[in-house]
Amino acid sequence: SPSPSSAPSPPPGLVGLWPLDEASGQVARDTVGGHDGTVTGVAWQGAGGGAAFDGTGSQIVTDGPVLKTGAGRGFTVAAWVRLAVVPGVFATAVSQDSADASGFYLQYSSEDRGWAFSRPGLRAVGRTAPAAHVWTHLTGVCDGAARKLRLYVDGVEEAVVDDTASAPATGAFVIGRASFDGQPRDFFPGAIRDVRAFDRALAPARVAKLAQSG
Repeated sequence: SPSPSSAPSPPPGLVGLWPLDEASGQVARDTVGGHDGTVTGVAWQGAGGGAAFDGTGSQIVTDGPVLKTGAGRGFTVAAWVRLAVVPGVFATAVSQDSADASGFYLQYSSEDRGWAFSRPGLRAVGRTAPAAHVWTHLTGVCDGAARKLRLYVDGVEEAVVDDTASAPATGAFVIGRASFDGQPRDFFPGAIRDVRAFDRALAPARVAKLAQSG
C-alpha cells in the first residue's frame, strides 16, 4: 500500500498561509488554501525578509474572499510586520474588501498612534507604541459568538471592543492595504511576512504560540 504523506497537516482552522518568502515574480503563494495573490509593486526580500511594500501602491490581492466575516462568524488574521517609518496616515497590513470598504483591518492607526484591529468606525487599539524597523507580530481575533474584536501584539492581548459592525466582506483578501469609499487606501510602508488566516477565533494560548514561531 502507498506510504502516508510526510507533509504535515495544517493546524485546525488555518485556511490561508502566505509566507511571502518568494525570490521574484508576481504571485504570492498561499501554501495552505490555494488562495494565491497577485502582486503589484512589491520588492521581495528573500528568506526571512518578507515582502517590502512602498506605502503608496504596493499590494497583494487574491481573486476572491478567504474568510467569512458576517454576523456570528469567528475568524483570526495574523502577520509579522515591520514599519519602514511610523506613518502619519493609517497603514493596513491585512484586510478583506467589501462593496465599499474593508470588512476588517489589521493596521497601524495614525489617529490613535497604535496598532489596531478594526472595522469601519470601530477599533481595538493596543498600548504598545509602534516603532520603525522592528518586527512585530499582530493578531486580530473576531470572536463572533461573543461579538468581540480582540487585538494581540507579540502574543499578548492588548485591546478588546464590542463588535457592533460585523457586515460581511465578500471581496478580495488583501495584504498591504485597505479600501474605503470604494477606493484603495491605507497602504503599508514596510515589510510583511507570514500572513495567516483562520476560520475561527483562536484562543489566547494559540495566539501566543503563533507569536513565538517567528
